[in-house]
Amino acid sequence: MTSHQLDLFLDSREVTLANDVVAAFRTGDCGRVQDSLAALRAEAPARADLAAFGVLLAFLERDRESDCASLDSDRLEQLVGVFDTDVAPASRALGGEAQGFLNRTCRKLAAAAARQPFDRARPQTHAAALYLRAQAHAEAEAAAAAAASSFADGWRDPVILRWRALARYRVGGLQAARWQILSLAWFAADSFPELLRELAAPQLESDWRRFQAETEVPDATWFPAWCLLTQPELAAALAGEISPPLRQAAAGIRGLLAFVVLTGILAIEPGGYSKALIEERARLQAIDAGFFAAYMRSRAVGHRQHGARRP
Repeated sequence: MTSHQLDLFLDSREVTLANDVVAAFRTGDCGRVQDSLAALRAEAPARADLAAFGVLLAFLERDRESDCASLDSDRLEQLVGVFDTDVAPASRALGGEAQGFLNRTCRKLAAAAARQPFDRARPQTHAAALYLRAQAHAEAEAAAAAAASSFADGWRDPVILRWRALARYRVGGLQAARWQILSLAWFAADSFPELLRELAAPQLESDWRRFQAETEVPDATWFPAWCLLTQPELAAALAGEISPPLRQAAAGIRGLLAFVVLTGILAIEPGGYSKALIEERARLQAIDAGFFAAYMRSRAVGHRQHGARRP
């Protein structure tokens, strides 16, 4: 065997051993990872990825030694912190297997977190947040829905709404997540553009750009009401979500109040011109004259397109 052939043989053996390490991490078997990593270290002690593999193994061993059922919130927060600062960066050494490893690890953490109540001070440790990171979206929605029902204002909490919007969109698309997305426009207006970027929903992004272009002061709390102007068919689908607590909240958010009133108007309009329609339109005008004018223009355009008289 020539020196060149020997080099190729040694390189091939090193690559094989490194692949064995990655395969061992895929199984989550600490003993197998230890053995394969020891073999690689003996063969190629100068490899740059040995340190990263060591970090991942240490976390696996820590996870094995932890009884998930007995993890308290402080211990869980510590593990999530180590995952973020150490494990996630080290996982790059796994190449194409990195995301799978991270997903499996987050699932284990989420299973432990399922026993913990929602804590506004550390939402990153909640099961919904961890299931989202594991790309387990159905489980994330279930955990977030449980959190929403666990206290009085859970239905409008921005953190929980974000979890539900992301999870429901990944599972069922825009139709399934629309209410949670629009709710964030009312209750977390400042962070609404960030949510849109995270969702990467083409239709929503297009609507948002139009809203910004057509509105002098593009306040996100008015975006849902604007959506009803441009897509009035949404009103019937969303009307059932308007609850007594939402109506109470609308007293302090003009964009939400306009949405509630406009939803009612769109339900009345098919019955033709009536006292109820006049009264509800007056309510809408009192909320914001500029938006009311936009509503009247939209109805005129809509009825011209359909060749009908405008009520």
